[in-house]
Amino acid sequence: MFTAQDVVDHLLTATGGGAQDGEHRALRQAVVHGVREVFQSRQWLWHTKTGAFTTLRLATTATAITAGSQVITVADSTGIVPGRILAITPGYFAKTVRAVSVQGNTVTVDYVASTSLVAPNTASVLVQTYYDLPANVKDIDALCTETVGTLHCYISPKEWQRLEINTRGAGEPYYYTIMRSDVSPDRYQVRFVGVPTDGTVVSYTYRYIPEPMRLMGYEPSCRAGTATVAANSTTVTLTGTTLPQNLEDTVIRFGTATTNADPIGSLNPFVYERRIVGRGSDTTLTIDSALPAAVSGVKYAISDLLECSPQMYTAILSASEMWYARLAGKPAVEVVQLFNRDLRLAMENDVVSPLSGRPRMIDYPTARSMGWKSRQLPDQG
Repeated sequence: MFTAQDVVDHLLTATGGGAQDGEHRALRQAVVHGVREVFQSRQWLWHTKTGAFTTLRLATTATAITAGSQVITVADSTGIVPGRILAITPGYFAKTVRAVSVQGNTVTVDYVASTSLVAPNTASVLVQTYYDLPANVKDIDALCTETVGTLHCYISPKEWQRLEINTRGAGEPYYYTIMRSDVSPDRYQVRFVGVPTDGTVVSYTYRYIPEPMRLMGYEPSCRAGTATVAANSTTVTLTGTTLPQNLEDTVIRFGTATTNADPIGSLNPFVYERRIVGRGSDTTLTIDSALPAAVSGVKYAISDLLECSPQMYTAILSASEMWYARLAGKPAVEVVQLFNRDLRLAMENDVVSPLSGRPRMIDYPTARSMGWKSRQLPDQG
């Protein structure tokens, strides 16, 4: 596994620094920016995930509507968000209305009612629903469902706005767009035209943006004290430290009682490494699998996991060198050229199966099937 500790160690080696150099502020910032630079430079295959959400036909009833008033009372305001359309039984409003504010079950809309609701009658209210995507989405592919013949058509936000003000139907094909969420400022959301069929599972694949590097393996809370793991146990007990919060996507490395858990390539590389899957308390954590043998009172290091493929790792090292040169005010021409070279190689190798599994052969099975003089085919990845 590649970790932020490995990149910091590489920079310490490249710059002639050492563990005695304090917090290494410039080096740590270089790692943060270098990793971000590579991760955001391409839609990496390594960062592809699957996701899904279920469509919801959210409806309630209006129990009070007064002619000339913009205030209505609903039986349940769950799901009513300011700015979204409310499709109310025709006859009470002369035009489509949107929610302006919600206070309990009292909703203020953007247009006055033309007809009053006479109790005990009620009016149906269909609530427009949007679907938030995961917080770290970079981009997504086409939406799909289990329905045979499903057709989902992406349209621009401008086209969506023109259609959604006068479309209330359900059923497929679905027109949709993707915009910034109106309830979660750090997310995008899917917005359909009209209201899709209730309970439809919509699946998609997407590329995500990994979290910024946070723990580099040199912080006191990530290496102070010692670690003990019993035989056949996945619980690590630490002494002489207080663990940092939020240890998701982190790695713990174990050294010995006398040597630090340094990266591979050092004089005393770590003995074991495991991924952390949970934080039990200030002094205990859970790892993904037991160690081959029990350890007691050994030194350790905790660092963020680099969510990169082996092909991306060299580009991350070069990007971190480039950013260190920028932060330290040193000439960066050569390291920029080196980074461009390594990034290009990483992009060219960001493929798992360039030819196998294709629905048909392009010309012939391999680029050299007809001999060394045959035409070289383009990469089909």
